[in-house]
Amino acid sequence: MITVWELNSQKKEVVTVSLEKYQIGKTLSWVDCYKPMQKEFEAISHKTGLPIEVLKDSIDPNTRPHVVPYDKFSLIISRAPYRDEHGEVRPVPVALVLFKKDVFTLHEKPIAALEEFRSLPRGQLLMIFKKGAPYFVYRFLDAAIGEFFDVMEQVDLNIDAIEDIAVSNANENVTKQIFHQKRDLIHIHKALIANRDVISAIEKRYLAEFKEEDLRSFRDLYHDTAQLIDLVSTSRDVLTSILDMYLSSVSNNMNKVVKTLTALSAFVLIPTLIASIYGMNFHGGDGAHLWNMPELYWEYGYLFALGLIALSFIAVFGWFKKKDWL
Repeated sequence: MITVWELNSQKKEVVTVSLEKYQIGKTLSWVDCYKPMQKEFEAISHKTGLPIEVLKDSIDPNTRPHVVPYDKFSLIISRAPYRDEHGEVRPVPVALVLFKKDVFTLHEKPIAALEEFRSLPRGQLLMIFKKGAPYFVYRFLDAAIGEFFDVMEQVDLNIDAIEDIAVSNANENVTKQIFHQKRDLIHIHKALIANRDVISAIEKRYLAEFKEEDLRSFRDLYHDTAQLIDLVSTSRDVLTSILDMYLSSVSNNMNKVVKTLTALSAFVLIPTLIASIYGMNFHGGDGAHLWNMPELYWEYGYLFALGLIALSFIAVFGWFKKKDWL
């Protein structure tokens, strides 16, 4: 789907026109192409002069953000956050073809930063158009950075929730949530590093469309992106700490279980030993002998064995209670 907005100098307003009536360089314009098909790629290629293969590669999910200066225009590929139907955030590529008076945007996913432009009052959109195509690029990158800040705020909330679970009610789902969140942060970190390189390239005047006065605001974008990168690194460190804490908790719980099982086995082991000794029933013929278990012929032998077993219970219980195993 292709939508064209252009500045009507006579009416002093931003109007929507068809791609067929649109002419590059006639007035300040923004051409947005969402989910382009082959026919739309051909139309954009015809208008911009970019090969169809280059246009397709520019919005490929594996494309790394970069800038490419051409003779009459420049190609800027950046990444912006996209939230799918499951609530997962993925940075997706957005291609901007920048002329002196025109900007083309191509993207496969709905981009909140571009939707923000669509929802702006006509007066604000008119102000952006009057400031030219480089200012449009600045506003888009600024809006994309703002979306990344919103994503990181949600990540902080998710980390707090994971930490609460890891402390109070640890289970195997904690590790899944931690690794899932760390994977998202890795994708965000890669996108922000590449976006920072794009902003740096623009700031170094690699692109002829940007003048000196256009570049003053890009220094703030660079610092904001660097701050986001630091936030991502901090969040990853916090998740690593939570994982270490969770594993320590699991190890401590396992030690408690082992202690309990050891204590229980001791309660059973000693009485079993006593019972097995007296269960051998060795005796010397009709009479008792000193070395042939005389307790078998003792009137109180049975009570003696039971008392010995009870005494072993008390001794084991006292020992483990002293060691704080029970």
